[in-house]
Amino acid sequence: MAEHPGELEAEVSRLQKRMALLEQENSDLRAISEECTKAFLDGETVLAISRFKDSVFVYMNEVALRILDYHWDEVIGKSAWDLNMWVDFGEREVVLNEFSRRGYAHNVECRFRKKKGGYVVVLASTSIITVDGVKYMVLAGKDISDSKSI
Repeated sequence: MAEHPGELEAEVSRLQKRMALLEQENSDLRAISEECTKAFLDGETVLAISRFKDSVFVYMNEVALRILDYHWDEVIGKSAWDLNMWVDFGEREVVLNEFSRRGYAHNVECRFRKKKGGYVVVLASTSIITVDGVKYMVLAGKDISDSKSI
Protein backbone atom coordinates (compact mmCIF):
# COMPACT_ATOMS: atom_id res chain seq x y z
CA MET A 1 0.00 0.00 0.00
CA ALA A 2 1.21 3.48 -0.80
CA GLU A 3 2.46 5.63 2.10
CA HIS A 4 2.41 9.04 0.39
CA PRO A 5 -0.64 10.87 -1.01
CA GLY A 6 0.93 11.02 -4.50
CA GLU A 7 1.56 7.29 -4.51
CA LEU A 8 -2.00 6.65 -3.35
CA GLU A 9 -3.44 8.79 -6.16
CA ALA A 10 -1.26 6.96 -8.69
CA GLU A 11 -2.44 3.60 -7.36
CA VAL A 12 -6.11 4.69 -7.50
CA SER A 13 -5.60 5.88 -11.08
CA ARG A 14 -3.93 2.59 -12.04
CA LEU A 15 -6.79 0.60 -10.50
CA GLN A 16 -9.41 2.73 -12.26
CA LYS A 17 -7.71 2.11 -15.61
CA ARG A 18 -7.55 -1.63 -14.87
CA MET A 19 -11.24 -1.66 -13.93
CA ALA A 20 -12.14 0.12 -17.18
CA LEU A 21 -10.12 -2.42 -19.16
CA LEU A 22 -11.82 -5.33 -17.36
CA GLU A 23 -15.24 -3.79 -18.00
CA GLN A 24 -14.42 -3.53 -21.72
CA GLU A 25 -13.17 -7.14 -21.81
CA ASN A 26 -16.36 -8.27 -20.06
CA SER A 27 -18.45 -6.35 -22.59
CA ASP A 28 -16.50 -7.95 -25.46
CA LEU A 29 -17.02 -11.41 -23.97
CA ARG A 30 -20.76 -10.80 -23.63
CA ALA A 31 -20.94 -9.76 -27.29
CA ILE A 32 -18.99 -12.85 -28.38
CA SER A 33 -21.23 -15.06 -26.23
CA GLU A 34 -24.35 -13.56 -27.82
CA GLU A 35 -22.99 -14.18 -31.33
CA CYS A 36 -22.05 -17.76 -30.50
CA THR A 37 -25.49 -18.35 -29.03
CA LYS A 38 -27.09 -17.10 -32.26
CA ALA A 39 -24.91 -19.46 -34.27
CA PHE A 40 -26.12 -22.43 -32.24
CA LEU A 41 -29.75 -21.34 -32.24
CA ASP A 42 -30.07 -21.55 -36.00
CA GLY A 43 -32.68 -24.27 -35.81
CA GLU A 44 -30.39 -26.89 -37.30
CA THR A 45 -27.31 -27.21 -35.11
CA VAL A 46 -27.36 -29.98 -32.53
CA LEU A 47 -25.56 -28.82 -29.40
CA ALA A 48 -24.84 -30.74 -26.22
CA ILE A 49 -22.41 -29.93 -23.42
CA SER A 50 -21.33 -32.48 -20.83
CA ARG A 51 -18.79 -32.54 -18.04
CA PHE A 52 -15.68 -34.29 -19.31
CA LYS A 53 -14.95 -36.25 -16.13
CA ASP A 54 -18.32 -38.05 -15.93
CA SER A 55 -20.10 -37.25 -19.24
CA VAL A 56 -23.10 -35.75 -17.41
CA PHE A 57 -25.08 -33.34 -19.58
CA VAL A 58 -25.19 -29.75 -18.36
CA TYR A 59 -26.79 -28.34 -21.52
CA MET A 60 -28.65 -29.59 -24.57
CA ASN A 61 -30.28 -27.24 -27.05
CA GLU A 62 -33.82 -27.51 -28.39
CA VAL A 63 -32.64 -29.05 -31.67
CA ALA A 64 -30.93 -31.93 -29.88
CA LEU A 65 -33.86 -32.42 -27.51
CA ARG A 66 -36.32 -32.44 -30.42
CA ILE A 67 -34.48 -34.95 -32.60
CA LEU A 68 -33.88 -37.28 -29.64
CA ASP A 69 -37.47 -36.98 -28.33
CA TYR A 70 -36.36 -35.81 -24.87
CA HIS A 71 -37.30 -32.97 -22.56
CA TRP A 72 -34.73 -30.82 -20.77
CA ASP A 73 -35.35 -32.33 -17.33
CA GLU A 74 -34.89 -35.86 -18.70
CA VAL A 75 -31.31 -35.28 -19.87
CA ILE A 76 -29.74 -32.61 -17.67
CA GLY A 77 -27.83 -34.28 -14.84
CA LYS A 78 -27.67 -37.60 -16.70
CA SER A 79 -25.08 -39.03 -19.07
CA ALA A 80 -25.46 -40.59 -22.52
CA TRP A 81 -24.67 -43.87 -20.74
CA ASP A 82 -27.55 -43.36 -18.30
CA LEU A 83 -29.89 -42.73 -21.23
CA ASN A 84 -28.40 -45.47 -23.43
CA MET A 85 -27.98 -42.97 -26.28
CA TRP A 86 -25.05 -44.54 -28.15
CA VAL A 87 -26.26 -47.03 -30.75
CA ASP A 88 -22.71 -48.27 -31.33
CA PHE A 89 -20.13 -47.82 -28.59
CA GLY A 90 -17.46 -48.21 -31.30
CA GLU A 91 -18.51 -44.80 -32.62
CA ARG A 92 -17.91 -43.36 -29.16
CA GLU A 93 -14.44 -44.93 -29.22
CA VAL A 94 -13.73 -43.21 -32.55
CA VAL A 95 -14.58 -39.86 -30.97
CA LEU A 96 -12.44 -40.61 -27.91
CA ASN A 97 -9.52 -41.78 -30.08
CA GLU A 98 -9.68 -38.55 -32.09
CA PHE A 99 -9.60 -36.68 -28.78
CA SER A 100 -6.57 -38.63 -27.63
CA ARG A 101 -4.73 -37.94 -30.88
CA ARG A 102 -5.71 -34.38 -31.71
CA GLY A 103 -7.59 -32.89 -28.77
CA TYR A 104 -10.82 -32.69 -30.77
CA ALA A 105 -12.94 -34.71 -33.18
CA HIS A 106 -14.27 -33.28 -36.44
CA ASN A 107 -17.11 -34.53 -38.67
CA VAL A 108 -17.57 -37.93 -37.09
CA GLU A 109 -20.79 -39.79 -37.87
CA CYS A 110 -22.48 -40.82 -34.63
CA ARG A 111 -25.75 -42.67 -34.18
CA PHE A 112 -27.78 -41.71 -31.15
CA ARG A 113 -30.77 -43.67 -29.91
CA LYS A 114 -34.03 -41.75 -29.59
CA LYS A 115 -36.05 -41.99 -26.40
CA LYS A 116 -39.08 -43.42 -28.24
CA GLY A 117 -37.13 -45.82 -30.45
CA GLY A 118 -35.08 -45.60 -33.60
CA TYR A 119 -32.03 -43.44 -33.93
CA VAL A 120 -30.62 -40.34 -35.58
CA VAL A 121 -27.31 -39.92 -37.37
CA VAL A 122 -25.40 -36.79 -36.40
CA LEU A 123 -22.31 -35.50 -38.17
CA ALA A 124 -20.60 -34.28 -35.02
CA SER A 125 -17.60 -32.23 -34.05
CA THR A 126 -16.42 -32.09 -30.47
CA SER A 127 -14.01 -30.03 -28.45
CA ILE A 128 -13.10 -29.35 -24.85
CA ILE A 129 -13.70 -26.10 -23.05
CA THR A 130 -12.66 -25.25 -19.50
CA VAL A 131 -14.85 -23.06 -17.30
CA ASP A 132 -13.76 -22.25 -13.75
CA GLY A 133 -11.28 -25.12 -13.86
CA VAL A 134 -13.88 -27.69 -14.96
CA LYS A 135 -13.50 -29.38 -18.36
CA TYR A 136 -16.55 -29.79 -20.58
CA MET A 137 -17.04 -31.60 -23.86
CA VAL A 138 -18.97 -29.62 -26.44
CA LEU A 139 -20.64 -31.59 -29.21
CA ALA A 140 -21.99 -29.62 -32.14
CA GLY A 141 -23.37 -31.24 -35.23
CA LYS A 142 -26.01 -31.66 -37.85
CA ASP A 143 -28.70 -34.30 -38.10
CA ILE A 144 -27.93 -36.11 -41.37
CA SER A 145 -30.46 -38.92 -40.86
CA ASP A 146 -32.38 -37.95 -43.99
CA SER A 147 -29.33 -38.58 -46.14
CA LYS A 148 -28.87 -42.04 -44.60
CA SER A 149 -31.10 -45.06 -45.07
CA ILE A 150 -32.23 -45.64 -41.50
